[in-house]
Amino acid sequence: MKPPLLISCDFDGTVTRQDTLVEILNTYGSGHWHDIQKKVAVGEMSIREGLQAEMSTVQADETALKELLTRRVEMDPSFSPFLKTVRAQGIPLVLLSGGFDLCVETVLAEKGLGPLPYLANRLYRKNGSWGVEFPYPSVTCQDCGHCKGDPILSWKAQGYTTVFVGNGVTDRCAVRAADLTFAKDDLATWCRSQGIPAVSYQTFTDVQHDLEGRGWL
Repeated sequence: MKPPLLISCDFDGTVTRQDTLVEILNTYGSGHWHDIQKKVAVGEMSIREGLQAEMSTVQADETALKELLTRRVEMDPSFSPFLKTVRAQGIPLVLLSGGFDLCVETVLAEKGLGPLPYLANRLYRKNGSWGVEFPYPSVTCQDCGHCKGDPILSWKAQGYTTVFVGNGVTDRCAVRAADLTFAKDDLATWCRSQGIPAVSYQTFTDVQHDLEGRGWL
């Protein structure tokens, strides 16, 4: 018998080939944003503090950001067939982005993949500068932009078997919460260092084959 699955996926570098924030910062941000990223990676600065600091350096309006994302960001070509498969089986799929709503919505719309449920931080522009709002506060986690572990724990409490697919530092809480994790890049390295079980993957074709092998798809 197939378990009642709910699949959640990181967005930047997982569903997309490029990281939308990196594209924005490389094009319109300060040249010192790498220093901020390093502080976040080693825990000297929280993810929230890092996002605020990085976006405060961006010198471009919303139109320019959307044009950049539309032009530069590509999807993992195996994501769309994977999404079609899970939708056909009535399996919910939710994007959990450590980035921004504007980025997720712009890319999904350009690729014709919306509407797709997602959770992300919010960008706003005031007096010519970018600010960040964090609409999903966590009682237990004060570091993440929004803690991806919280919704996964909520879905588990509702009776779902949770699958998470990710690649980076903002995915660590999700790994701890999910029943099954697919990890690549920095996330896979971190899982190995922590002794946390995770299935290695490179594309959503790999994820689909594994789930089919388990009899979950």
